[in-house]
Amino acid sequence: YKSFLVFLQRNGEPGKMDRKYLYGLLISVFFSSLLSADELETQEVFVSGRGGYHTYRIPAILRTSRGSLLAFCEGRKESRQDTGNIDLLLKRSTDNGRNWSEPILIWDDGANTCGNPCVVVNHATGEILLLATWNLGSDHEKEIIAGTSKDTRRVHLLSSLDDGITWSQPRDITGQVKRQDWRWYATGPGIGIQLVGGEKKGRLVIPANHSFPEYYPAQIFGAHVIYSDDGGQNWMFSQEIQPGCNESQVVELSNGI
Repeated sequence: YKSFLVFLQRNGEPGKMDRKYLYGLLISVFFSSLLSADELETQEVFVSGRGGYHTYRIPAILRTSRGSLLAFCEGRKESRQDTGNIDLLLKRSTDNGRNWSEPILIWDDGANTCGNPCVVVNHATGEILLLATWNLGSDHEKEIIAGTSKDTRRVHLLSSLDDGITWSQPRDITGQVKRQDWRWYATGPGIGIQLVGGEKKGRLVIPANHSFPEYYPAQIFGAHVIYSDDGGQNWMFSQEIQPGCNESQVVELSNGI
């Protein structure tokens, strides 16, 4: 079975597409590189304006050790803005994307921002680990970058042992993965990987990005990864790549690097 999964961004009104605000919320999963029109099916997974949310953004999709597909995103309650009342949501499919569950609310912290889902599977145990960020809903990105916000961006870990059906409470790991002078911080977007070869086989690796004060007020960012060698109990962060890097993905090369 071959499927094409689509996250649709609509301008707050179901049935009415505004291309200006599409924001590239299209995510594709191809189970064959050669598809004819007759073989392709399209499923609307999250459609903005439906389900009590103004906008859905920051998609991530993952196949679990049991073969299920998990589609994560931010549910933005009141607007398409990056701050405010934002929840973390999930839908599951156990038939390769043909049908999807009702939304599962993973993390809701009232009027605050819970977002940037970046997920990885520990294939040794089947545990699914979800890295995400939090900030006060009243703190905007420009204030966090300037260092004038009431709080800052914090990094949390959630996990599931039952194929994504239920999730742990978020655990704050900010002190392990964020340098003190970094201000803005985002996990992902996208997914992490578990290394399958080399000296660090089994390591969990998550891409992330950050801002730092050296170039302020210019909004110049850096990239790094966070990683765990004990199945997600403890985390560390890599040397940063800065300036001029931002959102990124991570892959393992054939030589295990």
